[in-house]
Amino acid sequence: MFKKALCLWLILIVVLSTAACAPKGGDTKKTNDTNASGSDAQAPDSLKTFVTNLSADPTTFNPVFKADDDGHLIYQNVFDGLLELNFNSEVIPGLAETWEASEDGKTYTFHLAKGIKWHDGVAFSSDDVKYTYERIMTDHGFIGETLSHALESIECPDPDTVVLKLKEPDATLLGTLAWYEHFIIPKHIYEKEADWATAEAATVKPIGTGPFKFVSHKKGESITLEANDEYFKGRPLIDRLVYTIIPDANTATMAFRNGEIDLLCGVPTAEVPSMQSDPDIKIGVMSAARRYQLIFNMENEKVKEFAIRKAVALGIDRDEISVKGTHGLQKPAYGFYPPFLEWAYNKEADIGARDVSGARKFLEDAGFTEDANGNYLSLELDVFSGGTYADCAKVIQANLKDVGIDLKINVMEMAAWAEKIDSGNFEVAMLAGYQGPDPDAITKRIGTGQVMNWAKYSNKEVDNLLAEAKKLVGHDERGALYKKVQEILGKELPIIPIVEFANFYAARRDVSGVPYIDQVADVHDNSYAKVNIG
Repeated sequence: MFKKALCLWLILIVVLSTAACAPKGGDTKKTNDTNASGSDAQAPDSLKTFVTNLSADPTTFNPVFKADDDGHLIYQNVFDGLLELNFNSEVIPGLAETWEASEDGKTYTFHLAKGIKWHDGVAFSSDDVKYTYERIMTDHGFIGETLSHALESIECPDPDTVVLKLKEPDATLLGTLAWYEHFIIPKHIYEKEADWATAEAATVKPIGTGPFKFVSHKKGESITLEANDEYFKGRPLIDRLVYTIIPDANTATMAFRNGEIDLLCGVPTAEVPSMQSDPDIKIGVMSAARRYQLIFNMENEKVKEFAIRKAVALGIDRDEISVKGTHGLQKPAYGFYPPFLEWAYNKEADIGARDVSGARKFLEDAGFTEDANGNYLSLELDVFSGGTYADCAKVIQANLKDVGIDLKINVMEMAAWAEKIDSGNFEVAMLAGYQGPDPDAITKRIGTGQVMNWAKYSNKEVDNLLAEAKKLVGHDERGALYKKVQEILGKELPIIPIVEFANFYAARRDVSGVPYIDQVADVHDNSYAKVNIG
């Protein structure tokens, strides 16, 4: 990966889907999608087709070289990782059926499932795992820096075994291998490509080992997958999986209510109560380990001034943001790490209660004076469309007006937002993203030079604390270091917690096997390998 990541960890909200949908009941009309070979593929009426929504086109079909939230939802169904992470943030088997660690914690041995094939029929082996991890490290894939820091060597004693030798014990390794852009890619295809970003497999014809095979991509409209009859964990129960691309949440909701899509990802919060009371609809929620945060560009001449960040922190009203921006469905966020891991959460580290007069005093003591409109300064906040980001931003805008900050809100589609934030051309941004299954996930967001540190925050003491915490095993010892990191963040304020993340899923009552709705624990969190209709 060119080390620039286009967007958020787990999770940012997947906002809704499109108009090229199948009718209610899962039986699709004949379609004229163009597949990767350029031929027309028609879907017989008898196929059981499951339709869900996607907020935007993936930026790539290479599942390991950069962050891509929309792409990640596709990857979970086309590819497999050595390990996977389920809806409950638990590490579960992927390509590896079992694994064990040496007594000193420096050697992990993974035993692969047998009989696995790539979608083109070529046999999968441990060499694919070794090749993938080495390519991620040499070409700076998303987890490349983490792997480079951790791995001493990768050995393949036989086609069904992978041995990872570590430089030192690393309590975070399994989470890294299970979480984000961690999938295994086919050696026999990618080893022929000098540039893995422009390879055919990365742009028009992805080939994985997963439960579904790629069929076609109609840009701005849909992505179609078909069941992998030879999937090593068992053929999916549906024949086709269609992602319809609908950037607008209300349009996607209408498509769901009209029976045009079977699963709505990213239910608008205003719609949640009525869907919860509808006997024909099932509701689930993705929440743990995620939250909305403001990040400041610490390289920006304006917001790198502490008084401004402090004034923003004191100026916002998280309770009001929760109620007015999310209908109370996203609770106020306290502290600098999600509280889902009590042993790592510092409840004492926080931005404090709202204090309008205190915020104004910070600005005045720093030399700011009011203009004719009563403003000390103006700021720009960049958010992406979908979810409740823009609604929360409007409440923040009103909050900061009280303290003399004129906040201008820029609402963009995800791709444009990601490009702007990744370029560093912003003052303040709002984002969410997964911060588990291990608290070391915070390293990617605040560690110097880390892949998701869009704030460009750098603190040597923080870096040292994070590095030391990775080596420890006991929760008490590790937790003390992460709590110290949160204490420092509370003093320096490169980020500000807003509300806890909540992304709601809705499905018709006759749909089963959706992880976040039906609590399916033996597949990746957005895998539809166990989904059925009827």
